[in-house]
Amino acid sequence: MPKNPFGINLNYNPLLPSKKGKRTLGTRDKQILYNRAKGRCEACRKKIGYDEMQTGHKNAASKGGSATLRNSVCLCARCNKLQGTDNWSTFMKKMGKTKITSVTSVKRKKSTKKKRKKTREYNPFSLNIKPIKVPNPFKF
Repeated sequence: MPKNPFGINLNYNPLLPSKKGKRTLGTRDKQILYNRAKGRCEACRKKIGYDEMQTGHKNAASKGGSATLRNSVCLCARCNKLQGTDNWSTFMKKMGKTKITSVTSVKRKKSTKKKRKKTREYNPFSLNIKPIKVPNPFKF
């Protein structure tokens, strides 16, 4: 990075996105997260208001996690402080919870329908011959 004598970065452009990426959720994402958690802390299940909600993480940004809805959890201030940089499963084990899943990480059940194997019936009269296009001799 070239610097001038005053130590200022000459390649800085505020219009370009930063290489680090965002570390917070937007307002709309927080609303979605709060509604998905049904207004409760996902760790202690205490009912919290939207203004009291803090956005926690399943995998910390310092350990490669991103600020997405999939990686975020709705927490109260106490649980967010207790979690620190622990990942979600470690934190839940510390809290003494055996069920480690959060509202946002529920796995969907696979459908129980079995796929039917397509069977072809033998037809001795069917020939796989494609019709040939013949030019019309009467067309001028």
